[in-house]
Amino acid sequence: MNETGLSPYLKQALDCWNNASVILEQNGFVSVPPSLLVLGLVLGRFVSAQDSNTSSSPIVLGLRMSLNKKDRLLRKEALEYHEAEPKGKIKVVPTKPHSTAHELSLAYSPGVAYPCLEIEKRPEDAYRYTSKGNLVAVISNGTAVLGLGNIGALASKPVMEGKGLLLKTFAGIDVFDIEVDTEDSEEFINTVVNISKTFGGINLEDIKAPECFEIERRIAEATDIPVMHDDQHGTAIISAAALLNAAELQGKALSDLKVVVIGAGASAIACANHYVAVGVSMANITLVDSQGIVTKARLDAGELNEYKAPFAHDRPAGELADALKGADVMLGLSRGGLVTGKMVASMAENPIIFALANPTPEITPEEVLKVRNDAIIATGRSDYPNQVNNVLGFPYIFRGALDVRARDITQNMKMAATRALAALAKEPVPDYISAAYDGVVMQYGPEYIIPKPFDRRVLIWEAAAVAEAAIEEGVAGVTSEEFSLVRYREELEARLGESYSVMRQVINQVKGKGKRIVFPEGDKESVLRAAAQLVDQNICSPILLGPVDRINRMVEELGLNFAYEACDPRYDERRKTVYANAFFKRRQRKGTTWLDAARLLKSRPYFAAQMVHSGDADGFVGGVSRNYADVLRPTLELIGKADDAHCVIGCYMMNVKGRTIFLADATVNVYPDSRTLAEIAVQTAKVARRFGVAPRVAMLSFSNFGSTRAQRSQRIEEAVQIARTLDPTLMIDGPMQGDTALNPAVQEEYPFMELVGPANVLILPNLASANIAYKLLEELGDAEMTGPILEGMAQPVQLVARQDGVRHIVNMATICTADSLRKDKVWATLTQGQDTSS
Repeated sequence: MNETGLSPYLKQALDCWNNASVILEQNGFVSVPPSLLVLGLVLGRFVSAQDSNTSSSPIVLGLRMSLNKKDRLLRKEALEYHEAEPKGKIKVVPTKPHSTAHELSLAYSPGVAYPCLEIEKRPEDAYRYTSKGNLVAVISNGTAVLGLGNIGALASKPVMEGKGLLLKTFAGIDVFDIEVDTEDSEEFINTVVNISKTFGGINLEDIKAPECFEIERRIAEATDIPVMHDDQHGTAIISAAALLNAAELQGKALSDLKVVVIGAGASAIACANHYVAVGVSMANITLVDSQGIVTKARLDAGELNEYKAPFAHDRPAGELADALKGADVMLGLSRGGLVTGKMVASMAENPIIFALANPTPEITPEEVLKVRNDAIIATGRSDYPNQVNNVLGFPYIFRGALDVRARDITQNMKMAATRALAALAKEPVPDYISAAYDGVVMQYGPEYIIPKPFDRRVLIWEAAAVAEAAIEEGVAGVTSEEFSLVRYREELEARLGESYSVMRQVINQVKGKGKRIVFPEGDKESVLRAAAQLVDQNICSPILLGPVDRINRMVEELGLNFAYEACDPRYDERRKTVYANAFFKRRQRKGTTWLDAARLLKSRPYFAAQMVHSGDADGFVGGVSRNYADVLRPTLELIGKADDAHCVIGCYMMNVKGRTIFLADATVNVYPDSRTLAEIAVQTAKVARRFGVAPRVAMLSFSNFGSTRAQRSQRIEEAVQIARTLDPTLMIDGPMQGDTALNPAVQEEYPFMELVGPANVLILPNLASANIAYKLLEELGDAEMTGPILEGMAQPVQLVARQDGVRHIVNMATICTADSLRKDKVWATLTQGQDTSS
């Protein structure tokens, strides 16, 4: 047994599990359940994530894997997620026209010969004529895949696709994932080098230590494009930014810091080296691996590899507790629960504690605060302040490197990324970020030493800093004369629309608020699965309508485990008492008798609408098993439109070709008059603002600014004037054609336009045109749709369609929950000034 009281093999497995959890949460996935550790043990292939001198070795144990219901559900949903069409998580799509014989002759033979010849004469023209400049290879041999260890190249492919998804989502970078089926370092290096001409950069991933150090160095030396092993450098770059600010706040000089690094794998070694680069003294860094403090005596005894060797100082041997006595900084890259309160109490005054193991830190912030009130704490988790998350690094580092055609990712470029993150944390935090994190006021200080992972500004600050460093160091294909930092930052800002998931903001806004959302179709599988996710993410509390026995049985059969309220309107005592009375009072002058009310309330949509109207639910989400109009009607009758709304409208939020656009009205108003059309524009602009998008509204028509004098065009001209009266702050113009609304080059023909830049809110002249437009965009334009989002209701109501899946139901329930929060007084202070450009 070693000092932790665990057998070396079991400790090795636990280290892998914790390392896996860190990476999964950083990449936006759920934490690794303990049962996955058992699976790995059965497979018998693990690589120690923290001790780089421990090689991969088979572990044969007679264990049986027993997965609980949550694990089985996670497995089922994960497999369905990946299996859904199109298979996998990334795909390749054409970027040039190719529908005619002439276009094909340009794309391929004979026209393609000309760019080939230009590139032969001038290789750098590959950046001009091909996708090389925005293409990164994510490459692995599968020897250290998350907590699964050495599972092989092919089995690593889902993870590599996931990394590609993050690069595309956060930085707009195209990706090919490549799995190289060899554990021979020389063969792997030669393979990657031989295909490197295809790419603008190479992201090495999930390669075991210590081989990963040599592999990265050799490939970088042999190629003329940026190469980075994120497992090594990601945490180093980001935690160093946190260290710069923490040391400043604690009043400690970097050169004086006594740093203890727990763990000695790829990430730990890279962090230690990067800390030296930012100003920490090598002599003041104590490395602690599974055998204790790394010392010169152990080096002389031949126990250490070449990567640990620089940190082998002439000091007494000891355990972790010995190392932490008097230390200023603790960097944990090991496993949960390894550090005790007593150890933290022994550290120097004003300590800095980075406990980065996930899902359980080496020591939790609560445990630290029991013994120290002078500590600055960071973890790898999103539910604590100061999250060290690798997604703050690699997408933006590659973005900056690609944009200036860098030949390498140098230490100076990594340092530029670190200092940019540290500097950004000192900037005033926009309100939309505060709103996304439960309205917490954020400002530079002990609980905010590093930007949040979903801070849109990181792209601008970090990518620009990396690009500028590459040019200053002379490793870029762009000269300093060709590069304008101001212009480049503007180009990066324009990318924000395609690099950010607006739904994540809404989810973070509503977490933990305890809102009750009623689902009329509570006995539908998709609704039950969505409800389970909503509870798991702490978005809302579901109320499920339907036969209670059937709902309970389905929850059991589906292996779900979540808290919910269920009731059957047919037998609920409220139906024939308070609900029927309220229904009758509201609709008695609309031809409804008390008996009609009691009978209609047997219908779940009516009952759910009455629950919201009576205050027994905070919002309504329905439509999975009924026609849209059949679900909308009860809500209009019992809830109705808001007092300040001229009408109810339905709009779609869609992401198409990197743009977030709102389109209306596609569901409610069939042929709106001028006043209604103006209301549709104003209401849709409100929805856009709630998603952090500053609206630029185009009123669409078949003509540009009345070039065809017809009743329909005049109606839209009147609507524009009415909308400007209703909301004088609104940027709106029209009537105009679709290309005029979206294409700045076409807009130049109309210098009088009040619309500046491409529109992001499109108001179509009638329901038919809007409905046709969004369905065509969804089917042919590969647009990702969210909606229809109802606006103008007196109480929160959102509807879904019969074909909508679990994800869409979750999104609409999240939006409905956010609507309910706006009824609270606190919302006005939460969202004030939240608009951002898009």
